[in-house]
Amino acid sequence: MVELIRTLVEALTQGLPGLRGIREEKRRHKLGAELFLLYVRLNEAMLTADHIVQSLETYTQRMGGHIEHGNDRYALTAGNWIVGDVQKQIVNLTRISGLMSQRGAALQIINPDAYNALHPLLSGKFNGLRVLLEIMRSGALPLAPTQDDIARATASESVPWHNRQHHMMRLMQELSPRWRESALTTSSAWGPSTYDYVVQYLQERKPREQLTEIRDALEMLRAALEEHFTIADVLLEVGDSRMGTGSAGFID
Repeated sequence: MVELIRTLVEALTQGLPGLRGIREEKRRHKLGAELFLLYVRLNEAMLTADHIVQSLETYTQRMGGHIEHGNDRYALTAGNWIVGDVQKQIVNLTRISGLMSQRGAALQIINPDAYNALHPLLSGKFNGLRVLLEIMRSGALPLAPTQDDIARATASESVPWHNRQHHMMRLMQELSPRWRESALTTSSAWGPSTYDYVVQYLQERKPREQLTEIRDALEMLRAALEEHFTIADVLLEVGDSRMGTGSAGFID
């Protein structure tokens, strides 16, 4: 999941130079509003992912001690620690999906290539985000997709249009079982086998480093928004009531 958030943020930051070419006022207002909302939602997703990774790191520390000394059975209940964050992330990713697939004008304007590459992950009946949300709604935490999975999905843009839906269906049919199998259940005890798996995930996939890169990219996006748009640009399109839904998640 961290890799997917990173891919979305990178797609936006890659298109930042294109902001300088937007001159028409109405278009600027719409673009500013959409980028503002995406920034807020992506920031919320990053903060939730950070909290989940913290929980996994704490779990490995406590479970490592329990395996060695047998004095911390609370570590076995670690699945319960992340239930609330999984529910939050369902909301975050659902909102991001809606913004980027239904109101994706912002990304299409500033970086069409990035939008087209992300389209298979976010849009259509068969897409990666939909599978992740299904896993999370079942009460599990998906550690998928890997960066290799994302590369395969985004490469679908090179497939001829008339074959693309069939291609994505086959790809998701291939990836979905592995994504579901690799997810961490939140409804049962996390014993030594889960401990080994989480340790491997933290060491090989390095989510902490990826979160640092996501945070840096979001700070770049915020700086670009402040440089190219005024608060009036955003207010004209978003309105005070909609702004209030995500302001608490800003990076300090």
